Amino acid sequence: MKKIVSVVGVLAALGLAACDKTEVAKAGDTVVINFAGFLEDGTQFPGGTAENFPLKLGSGQFVPGFEDQVVGMAQGEERDINITFPTDYVPDLAGKSVVFKVKLVDIVD
Repeated sequence: MKKIVSVVGVLAALGLAACDKTEVAKAGDTVVINFAGFLEDGTQFPGGTAENFPLKLGSGQFVPGFEDQVVGMAQGEERDINITFPTDYVPDLAGKSVVFKVKLVDIVD
């Protein structure tokens, strides 16, 4: 009886381990994110917020450094993404360091 219980226990553990794999976003995936951007003083800046925003990682759609930091996130994960806007960006944000509070809502593909 102990051997049967041991085998069942091992098989159950293997099944749980197989189900425990969390998918993470990788370059080329399209993800859905919520985000809000903040200046160093904590002020939220206009145009820096969106919900259910589809983003193809690696597309260059966002400021350099942003998409790279979304890679590796899992569905439901929240992360602070720190970037510095390029100096040739819009005058109000050019060269400024900001933090985006990002939640990965879904990994589409």
